Amino acid sequence: NYLKEGDRVLDIGCGSGILGIASLLLGAEYADMVDIDPNAVKIVTENADMNNIPHEKYEVMAGNILDDEKLHEKYSGKKYDVVEANIVADVIVALSPMVPNFIKDNGIFICSGIIDTRLDDVLKALGENGFEVLETKMKDRSIGVILITTKLIELAPDVISEIKLKQQKPLLVEIPDRH
Repeated sequence: NYLKEGDRVLDIGCGSGILGIASLLLGAEYADMVDIDPNAVKIVTENADMNNIPHEKYEVMAGNILDDEKLHEKYSGKKYDVVEANIVADVIVALSPMVPNFIKDNGIFICSGIIDTRLDDVLKALGENGFEVLETKMKDRSIGVILITTKLIELAPDVISEIKLKQQKPLLVEIPDRH
């Protein structure tokens, strides 16, 4: 609902690359993806290839953006339209003061993977770092995983309406069998 054609995306904790690849398939111009697991580089590349994503549309790196100063600097200068993180609450809380360095004014920070018992901690950290919650969704109460969409500063109401009404393209993301 928040990704626009031509956006530049940063996927933190990319894992298999599902969020970054989906963003590219939905019209993002470019995606940077980073994960602490070095295997992510190979897996993301395989998944991007299976979805016919050209290598020049993305870059994937292994490293810990929380404590690797060079990695942090690499992404700080780019100012992304959308930052995505499907990670546990502790990491989102730790990332909250860093994300404003990665995101454009009016940029969107989408974080998910948050269990319901940690929602208040995440919302507090986001609020303390200049984010306003646009939307919170819980897909399944039994799992308790929450998605929070925030913005760094307020978007004009007509821009929000335009973004929310944009028709989505179907996703064709395949994940290879790791067995």
